[in-house]
Amino acid sequence: MININNFNSLLFIDKYKWDNKNLSPRVILLTAWTPIREDKIRQLEPLVKKLMNLGCEYFICVGNYSEDLHDLIDEIILDISFKNSNRHYPNIVTTWHDNDTNEEVADFFLHATNVNNGLLVAFLDTQIEDDCSLKQVILKKLK
Repeated sequence: MININNFNSLLFIDKYKWDNKNLSPRVILLTAWTPIREDKIRQLEPLVKKLMNLGCEYFICVGNYSEDLHDLIDEIILDISFKNSNRHYPNIVTTWHDNDTNEEVADFFLHATNVNNGLLVAFLDTQIEDDCSLKQVILKKLK
């Protein structure tokens, strides 16, 4: 875990491998450089639900298919909200960034989400070159 400043911390996690219940992320960054496969869609719903229950307030979707990922997350949030009529998630924000540069995405992720005292988590796949490039730009912005 990296301290961004006195208020926020940053964590990089292998994509789709969130299993730490002791941490409560406030901002999540997910990438979609290629079309989202059916098996990944099935993995995404429990992940989003878990993150929502842990207090996640912001989902940032990045990549060529980030709008599709964004729409899918919005559908999951709405579905969960309707199923749990006693608990609403009105403050969850989702954005997509399909044409932004890595520098713009990194700035948005680190500075524009208006989160204080929170954990920012980037779900990245170290086997994907675009994810590795994005991670390097995020780390460079911290220096």
